[in-house]
Amino acid sequence: MRLPRWKKGQAQDLDKEIQSHLAMAALDREQHGATPEAAKVAARREFGNLLLVQETTRDMWGWASLERFAQDLRSGGRMLARSPGFSVVAVLTLALGIAINTALFSVVNGVLLSPLPYPHPEQLVSMFESKPHFEKGSFSYLNFLDFQQQNRTLAAIAAYRGTSFTLTGSGQAEQLQAQMISAGLFSMLGIQPAAGRLFTPEEDRLGTTPAVILSTELWKRKFGGAPEVIGRSILLDGASYLVVGVVPGELQLYIQNFRKTNDVYVLMGQFADPHFRDRNASWGTDAIARLKPGVSVEQARADLNAVARKLGADYPEVNKGIGVTMTSLKEEMVGDVRPLLLVLLGAVGFVLLIACGNVANLLLARSTVRQREFAIRSALGASPLRVVRQLLTETLLLAAIAGTVGLLLAGWGTQAALRLLPASIPRASHVGMDWRVLGFTLAITVLAAVVFGLAPAMKTARPDLHEELKEGGRGGSAARHRAQAAFVIMEMALALVLLAGAGLMSRTLAQWWRVNPGFDANNVVLLGLGLPPGM
Repeated sequence: MRLPRWKKGQAQDLDKEIQSHLAMAALDREQHGATPEAAKVAARREFGNLLLVQETTRDMWGWASLERFAQDLRSGGRMLARSPGFSVVAVLTLALGIAINTALFSVVNGVLLSPLPYPHPEQLVSMFESKPHFEKGSFSYLNFLDFQQQNRTLAAIAAYRGTSFTLTGSGQAEQLQAQMISAGLFSMLGIQPAAGRLFTPEEDRLGTTPAVILSTELWKRKFGGAPEVIGRSILLDGASYLVVGVVPGELQLYIQNFRKTNDVYVLMGQFADPHFRDRNASWGTDAIARLKPGVSVEQARADLNAVARKLGADYPEVNKGIGVTMTSLKEEMVGDVRPLLLVLLGAVGFVLLIACGNVANLLLARSTVRQREFAIRSALGASPLRVVRQLLTETLLLAAIAGTVGLLLAGWGTQAALRLLPASIPRASHVGMDWRVLGFTLAITVLAAVVFGLAPAMKTARPDLHEELKEGGRGGSAARHRAQAAFVIMEMALALVLLAGAGLMSRTLAQWWRVNPGFDANNVVLLGLGLPPGM
């Protein structure tokens, strides 16, 4: 074993001490009548394996495990370099399995695991008014105000609905996507203005000066990002709105009736249409809320349903049988895609297992030509554990190289996965490499090393020394053949599971495509028309 320079002195002292011990033991036997040669042989036999004693003594110095690991790494590197064809095939096979798993896990991590980009996201919930035959209905605005005032479990609640405006008087007329919101929505989500200020509760009522908040994109595109636009008025559908602030156009709220991107935000309480305040009209109004600290979703749901029962008693003509459907905001955003992503993650996990089985078969075949090497190691005093550790270190090195290559391929694979998945997948902007993805890659790399390296290592740990040291010995080949057959069976079983799953998913997609919408959808397009103000 190659030792650091600062330990060479200790090694020399150890050799001197061992030789001194052997010399004293031989001298003692000579004094009892043995010949010098016989005395030396007897002393050496009594002392035992010289290399094993040296290695055990070095363990007591410390750092021996690291030294052996470094030696095993060097040995493993030399073995991989001697068989470049085997190394390339094994690395690419495993790297592809790791890359596919890492790429899809990065999607799962970004969509399902990473928290929402808001303060205390676990307190945010999505709310709908349930009807007797409709679980996720919209609120009437007056019902929303009653829920807002009478609940006991919500720290804040805000309503929203989508609409549109025609912007005039600022160059060419333009149709704008808009969101009507309650004044507290931005502060509930922790969104700070890029310029100006947010809405105030005092503004969120009839009779106040109509206010508007621009999106950052519209502010830069239409007004050149000029700060002077704050405090000016713009014309929306012919009405004058005071610009009070600028916020991002995309709030990453992938929920019912909330537009993905908006050009402007206006206050719902300033909407003057008299029909909007009809308790029997919902106008596509939904809500999100923040729970008070320590309040669970179940407690809040029970509280809001108690308010709903009171409204049903107070206004039986329009509110009979209403309730509140409440779920966590994150669950509302990702619930539909969760099963799809988890099924895909399980499928690519099978692909990694198949890759591990292929590499394990390669290692078993390669171990055939190394049986004599392992037999010589064992004959020289190497313990079975030492042989297993040597082989596992080699496979760990192989897996580390494959993991590095797989991580590089995963960057491209992540973008490919996003293109193959549905375009409506929520939170796609959060997909990318972070510490969870890197930790996952490290974990599956180590797991792969153990899976495909342990079986070959155990098969070669206890070679038949008598058979292997004979020229042309083939000890242990039957055991290796049984192990290889087991891996082939495992690969075939996993491949059949993947094939069956792919067939079922393809059949499901085909059935979805054949669903009759109730009308002829060929050559039909959706058209929106923005009418001039006053029409």
